[in-house]
Amino acid sequence: MHITREMQTAWTQYWRTGNFESLPKDQAAGRLGALESAWGEFFSALPDGAKMLDLATGGGDVIRRAIAVGRNFRISGVDIADLSAVIVTLPQVEFIGNTELSHLPFPDAAFDAVTSQFGIEYAEPATSTREATRVLVRGGRGHFVLHHADGAITQGVAANLAAERAVFTGNNASALGKAVFELRQRSAPQPEIMQAEGALRNAVAILQSRLRDDGAFGTARNVVGFLTRVAGAPEAVPPTEALHRLDAVEEQIRARTLRKQAQLDAALDRKGIEKFAEHMAAAGAVVSMPRELKYPMGRPMAWSLTFSK
Repeated sequence: MHITREMQTAWTQYWRTGNFESLPKDQAAGRLGALESAWGEFFSALPDGAKMLDLATGGGDVIRRAIAVGRNFRISGVDIADLSAVIVTLPQVEFIGNTELSHLPFPDAAFDAVTSQFGIEYAEPATSTREATRVLVRGGRGHFVLHHADGAITQGVAANLAAERAVFTGNNASALGKAVFELRQRSAPQPEIMQAEGALRNAVAILQSRLRDDGAFGTARNVVGFLTRVAGAPEAVPPTEALHRLDAVEEQIRARTLRKQAQLDAALDRKGIEKFAEHMAAAGAVVSMPRELKYPMGRPMAWSLTFSK
């Protein structure tokens, strides 16, 4: 998958919101036992003080797990996004943002361990796996956790994305809202303002009619709620503030759509994970059989792939 500048910006914005933990709801509900066991097993096999590189590190979830082990690992993390918001939370870690996984800024055999969680599968597989293997020392180990195309995480993302598209596709409520506040900002004639406000209310009513009593519509419901408040009492919001917030809503929808579609595109089915393992082997890694990590009730969560060099 080619990572565009637009996608890079979308992920940078996401990490700036402080969403540093993967699957926080599952974590809070105690449903990540299989994932925690997989990482615990991997970290326990590393020597104290091992040099570790986390690929597509994002908010540093894997790095935080590694630090919690208390084995004095010397850790670096790279990501396509700008990581300035993450760096301040883990000052002891070397973070390098704005970096493609196909061109890692490290010499050969620089690390004892290479990891990735929900990240490397977004990159071009042949070059990223070759780079991951190149920077690993002879005898080094790696562990990747990758999105599962048939897993509960991917299915949830697909449902959420479908819900947002069902609500917002073909609707211009946000643009109509900006038209209202641009008119108010320049003190346009009252009949012109009232006509624009009526068009906004009609567009918001259509959005409300598209909502469903389904958890997948949660994010869309929050956005429609904001637009409903704006349409119901435009005089209560200063025009400059309203225009800024409407711009932010449009950008959030756009970025969220990009990220979710990229996740769906990156997720691997059985043939996909086997092909990924073949890329690893072609790069010189000794790859174990891919295995499924599952939720307590048996639904697939992710793929787990371990390897050595």
